[in-house]
Amino acid sequence: MEEPYSLGEPAQAVYQRLSAERSSPVDTARDMAHLTIPSEFPPEGYKTGDKIGANNQSIGAWCINTLASALMFMAFPPGRPMLRFEPVEHKLSEEIKQDPQLWGKVKLALARKEIEHRKRAETTPLRSTYTAHLKQLLVAGNCLWQHEKLDNPIAHRMDTYVVKRDAKGQALFSILEETVSLAGMEEDHREVVKTRLSDKLKDVPLWEQTAKIYTVCKLDTEDGERVWHYWQEHEGEVLPGTEVTADFDNPPMYPDWLIPVYGQDWGRSYCEQYRGDLYIVEANSSSLNDGAAIAALCLLFVKPGSRTSAKQVKEAQNLAVLSGSADDITVFRMDKSADFQFVSNHLEQAVRRLSRAFLLQTAIVRDAERVTKEEIARLGNELDKAMGGLYSELAQRTQRHVVLRVVRLHEEEDKSLPPVPEDLIRISVVTGIDALGATTEEDALVSLGGTINAVFGPGTAAKIMDPSDFTRRLSAEKGIQPEGLIKSPEALAQEEEAAMQAAQQQTLLDKAAGPLAGQVGRALGDQLSTNPSQPSEAQ
Repeated sequence: MEEPYSLGEPAQAVYQRLSAERSSPVDTARDMAHLTIPSEFPPEGYKTGDKIGANNQSIGAWCINTLASALMFMAFPPGRPMLRFEPVEHKLSEEIKQDPQLWGKVKLALARKEIEHRKRAETTPLRSTYTAHLKQLLVAGNCLWQHEKLDNPIAHRMDTYVVKRDAKGQALFSILEETVSLAGMEEDHREVVKTRLSDKLKDVPLWEQTAKIYTVCKLDTEDGERVWHYWQEHEGEVLPGTEVTADFDNPPMYPDWLIPVYGQDWGRSYCEQYRGDLYIVEANSSSLNDGAAIAALCLLFVKPGSRTSAKQVKEAQNLAVLSGSADDITVFRMDKSADFQFVSNHLEQAVRRLSRAFLLQTAIVRDAERVTKEEIARLGNELDKAMGGLYSELAQRTQRHVVLRVVRLHEEEDKSLPPVPEDLIRISVVTGIDALGATTEEDALVSLGGTINAVFGPGTAAKIMDPSDFTRRLSAEKGIQPEGLIKSPEALAQEEEAAMQAAQQQTLLDKAAGPLAGQVGRALGDQLSTNPSQPSEAQ
């Protein structure tokens, strides 16, 4: 029986064998990076500080940055949920019959969990790492998402890992190669690595000693369920304490691809679809840059043997008077303006096509915390049209994995968060457009009350609808905690009872005031009749 934390041979040997099949996709990724953002996929052997081949334009970088920013915004819109916990209604039908307000209570509790996960995610570098991940997908088509700790998500380039997939595109295993400093390793791992270091490295300071660590994530079957086995190796030996078993929907490492190529291990990038226009922009920009350099060159030529002195022309100041003839002096000119105009027009046409593909002209996202649902809907529609359906697939594949991983790591970190019962609660990952579902339900609640009043007369909704349950559901959709802000039914009942008691006391006082006033009047009349000589105050 095969060991769960083993590939049957050292991970290093498997990595070296599969890396040879990765060379062609890696070369294509470097070509696309050269046309867009060279630093996103530097040349092989690149070290910090080395020069990276520069391109002649910034249109490619603008394309990548704009589209990646739009995709990130739609995945994690500010102030909106990144996931929805939806109760399975038919499984709660009996409980709802016994307690009609249960549905609103459940929705409010789930909305609070959504807010807790979102607020915790906002304290991590999730957005910036996800943006870097998207840039790799757009340029190279492949990227490895590693998420062991909640505060440390990492996006790895495709030249640092290998992956093996089945015919349906499902990853069977992935291997990440990292050069790790021994100074940053845990002590027990460091001791395992030191036993295999060569004698030459043993005299090197610890902070200069490095080792190659191979991290493996392998799909396996355990008790009839598909699970992921995750571990780290050094020269074929598993590092102690790194073995982890994860659910199928929550692998610690996820080899992502943008445009799947089923039957192969690597996907295609978005830039490859527009390779021709990117080449046009680069080549024409290079030509225009060279032409601008030539056009900026200014040289004066003096006819040999003429009366005009070249020295006087060179040293003359403005408005100086010289002897000679202006016809003896000519200026170097390049009569290529028409040719360069043709190149410029060709470049502009390619830029317009790229603008539609990468949403360069879609300036509908404001720099604000509160962006209207119309703006989000418009951006989502533009993404769907420009990317030809890739946006929806990306949201349900990449975004779903990232969000589910955040939820799982947050639950492991904070034990006070009870896990969501999967048989009663369905977790749905939402995109920017789908996040409007909460707003839609909110509008539906408000519209329901208005429709009832319009059909049955003003005030009918207040009579037949439960105000507390209505408020609870509306608070859940808006993501607001009603406690301390909205009075509870018990507090409202106490206030109503106190008001009724005060009204009853006032009624009793009003009833008693009439007879008492009569008695006082009669007593005053009797007093005046017995003492007629005393003038009244009225007189």
